[in-house]
Amino acid sequence: MPDLIIKDSQLSVEEVIEKLKEAVPNNKFGILHSYDIKQTLAGKGQVLAEECHVFEICNPVVAKNILEKDMNLASVLPCRISVYTMDGATKVGMASPTKHIAQLTDLDLSLIIDPVEQALINIVDQSIA
Repeated sequence: MPDLIIKDSQLSVEEVIEKLKEAVPNNKFGILHSYDIKQTLAGKGQVLAEECHVFEICNPVVAKNILEKDMNLASVLPCRISVYTMDGATKVGMASPTKHIAQLTDLDLSLIIDPVEQALINIVDQSIA
């Protein structure tokens, strides 16, 4: 599996975001924060042509389990899902937690991380259709 998981959607960014907001709790995660990167940059005098929204999501039980195993992994929590346009096409993307965490620790956390990655993929799939 690649380090980035990116899927296309025929839906608008706004439609994907609405579906994402439903899919996250349906998969036992919560949205901690969301950022409208285009709007944030515009407020700082920078024009971004494409849409870009970033959602920080978390399953508190899993986060606690990861941090109890290796507190250094706090640097890569919470998980992030991005909804954006590229050349006018709507995309939803995320970094692969299994690849990312495997690069950062010698511990085998696959029993914790593999289900997280599958849940995140489910959230993405439920958001794009």
